[in-house]
Amino acid sequence: MSKNVDEHFDVLIVGAGLAGLSAAGVVKEAGKTYKVLEASERAGGKVYSEESEDHKRHFEHGAQFVNEDMTEIIQLIKDSGMGLLETNLSDKSIVINEKNKRPINISMNKDNNLLDDYDIETHAPLSEVLSEVVNDKWEERVVKSFIAAETTVNSSHINAIAARKMISRITTQDNELKYQADGPLNNVTRYLEKQLEGNIIYCDPVVSIEKTEDVYQVTTANDNTYYANALILAVPPTVAGRIKLPDDVTQRFKSALDSFVDGAVIKLTYVYDDDFWRHHSVKGREKTIFGVIYVGNEGVNVMDSSKGDEENRLTMFIGGDKAKELVNVTPEVRENFALDRLVEVFGDRAEYYKDIKESIWVDSPYYGGGYGAMIHPDGDDDAAETLSTPFERIVFASTELGMAFPYFMEGAVQAGRQNAQSLLDSL
Repeated sequence: MSKNVDEHFDVLIVGAGLAGLSAAGVVKEAGKTYKVLEASERAGGKVYSEESEDHKRHFEHGAQFVNEDMTEIIQLIKDSGMGLLETNLSDKSIVINEKNKRPINISMNKDNNLLDDYDIETHAPLSEVLSEVVNDKWEERVVKSFIAAETTVNSSHINAIAARKMISRITTQDNELKYQADGPLNNVTRYLEKQLEGNIIYCDPVVSIEKTEDVYQVTTANDNTYYANALILAVPPTVAGRIKLPDDVTQRFKSALDSFVDGAVIKLTYVYDDDFWRHHSVKGREKTIFGVIYVGNEGVNVMDSSKGDEENRLTMFIGGDKAKELVNVTPEVRENFALDRLVEVFGDRAEYYKDIKESIWVDSPYYGGGYGAMIHPDGDDDAAETLSTPFERIVFASTELGMAFPYFMEGAVQAGRQNAQSLLDSL
C-alpha cells in the first residue's frame, strides 16, 4: 500500500468487526466523512464463516447463537437475507457432567443470583468468591468450569465485582442459544460492508495516534498516515492497549485498558450421521443430552449445535487456561483430547464423525482471544463505563463494552452504535 499523508476525515473508525461496522453506519447516517481501518484482510472480527471443502456445509468459527431479545443482530440477520432456525433444544433436554452423568441445572442467571446473594466488598478473584458462596464442592467445580467455558477466562483471573456487573447486563430470560442464522454469518458482515460503500481499508493495522492541535494523526504499520477530527477505537480493549495513544488520552484510559485480560477458546465442531446424544442412557433411562460440562477439565463443555432439520452436530468449547495449554500442541493432539472427552461420555459412537472443523481464538493480535476480554482481579470494575465515555473526541467500542449482552454479537452491535452516537453528540 502506498504512503498516504493527505486524507482528512471527520471520524476514523479503527476495526471492522461488528462494533466498528455498526459504528461506521451511525457516522455515515450523520453525514460525516469517515474511513474504517482494518488490520486484517477481512471484516467481521470474530464473526467468521467457512465453507467445507466439499461445499456441503459451512462452519461458524466464532459467534453463532442468538435469541429473540437480541433485537439488533436478529434484524441484521434478516436484513442480510437470512432467517432463523431453532437450535435443537427442548424442555426434555438435560445437561450432565462427564463423570457420574448427574444432571446439571445451571445458567448465567443462576450465577448472577449467586453473586447477588453475596456481599462482594473486594475485587477478589471470582474463584475465591465462589468457594464461599457455593457450599457443595461438586457444584462449586461445576460452576467454575461453566464460567471458564462461558467467559473463556478461568474464574481465578476474573474480578468478582466486575463479573457481577457484566452478568447483570445480560437481561434476557430466554436461552441465549435458542436460534442460529439459517445461513453463514459472513452474510451479515457483507451486508454491513456494502452499506459502507467501499470506505473500509484492509490490511492496514494502526500502531500509533498523535494529536496536533485539534487534529488526530493516525499512523499504520504500512507507514500510512490519516488525519481525523475524532476517533472510534472499535477493537477489544487488550488490542487497543497496544496502540500508542497521545499522553492525555493515555492518562485518561490506560487504567481502564489495562484492566482487561484476554479470553481464550478452541472450538471444535463435529458432524455426525447419527444423533446418538439425543437417545443416551443416563442411569438406565434414555435421555436427550443437550450439553456436557466437564468438571474434571475446567473450561471444557460440549453442546448440541444442530439447528432445524439440518445435520447433526456437536460442538466442544475448550476455554480459558486449558485452551492456552492446548494451543501449543499439534492439531492431532487437540482433536484427540476433544474426541477422548466425547467418548468418555457417549462411548465409541462419538468416534464416527463425518466432518470436523477446529477454530482457535487465542492471543490474536487483532481480534483478542476467546469471546472477549474480562476484567482481572486488579482491574477497575468501572472500566467498561470509562471506555464508553468520549474524551477528547475519542471513544472505544467492542462487545466487552455493550450495555446489553456483552460478549455476544448483540453487545458488539449495540456498543458500536451507542458509543458512536455518544461521540457524535459530544462534538
